[in-house]
Amino acid sequence: MKAGQESGFCDIHCHILHGIDDGPKCLQQSVEMCRQAAADGVRTIVATPHFNDVYRPGPDEVYHALAELRKAVAEQQLPLEILPGADVAAGAYMENILVNRDYLTIGGRGKYVLFEPPHQYMPEWMNDIIFDLRLSGLGVIITHPERNSEVQREPAIILPLVESGVMVQVTAASIVGGFGREAKKCAAALLKMRAVHFIASDAHSVQFRPPRLWAAANRARKYVGDEAFKLICENPFAAVAGEAVEIPDPRPPVSWFGKTPVPSR
Repeated sequence: MKAGQESGFCDIHCHILHGIDDGPKCLQQSVEMCRQAAADGVRTIVATPHFNDVYRPGPDEVYHALAELRKAVAEQQLPLEILPGADVAAGAYMENILVNRDYLTIGGRGKYVLFEPPHQYMPEWMNDIIFDLRLSGLGVIITHPERNSEVQREPAIILPLVESGVMVQVTAASIVGGFGREAKKCAAALLKMRAVHFIASDAHSVQFRPPRLWAAANRARKYVGDEAFKLICENPFAAVAGEAVEIPDPRPPVSWFGKTPVPSR
């Protein structure tokens, strides 16, 4: 086991349930993903199928796939805990979260929710949804903003949300260049601004976006030092337990001229 992995990692965003969305198609593929995650040092995985306009799985479907995977993991003697969750896209159906907290929130605790913004922009109407979710007592975690075109152009636009208490999850593959140069640059910028609270795999298969966290956390040390391991250990384990997650004050970016750029929005 590599240094820093003694307590294991926690992956709060992973499409590991078979036959639910665009993740693994069969149970065998799910188990292979679990095997790969365990070998990387992951000990807890939150299974987060898409919940959006294309995929709208119900609790029976989710819990059936979850039970099958848990049984298979136990039979293979893999040291993994698999918990329920969802990757919920921003939309008019967000009220479903308030009714179905048991399977749409991280670990089924009803405390934190993964909130996926549109891929191309960060719409103003999203702020109202986030406000309502937080008013209901939910902690909101925005997923992979480093892959959002608008955030890539201006990473500092995420700071007002972070300053208000919203958390950010960056994809492991983005940090190591798996989503291209712009996503890698944006992930680095967000890390430098202390605007990242979780690193997760957002894995979909063994080959495409595999469930690996170690390489990303090791790379993130370049920007945040050993605090990088909080993003795959302490913070995600707190989230799955429904406990408070420490949100440090972000650091606004500094331009070449020593001035802090002001977000255009």
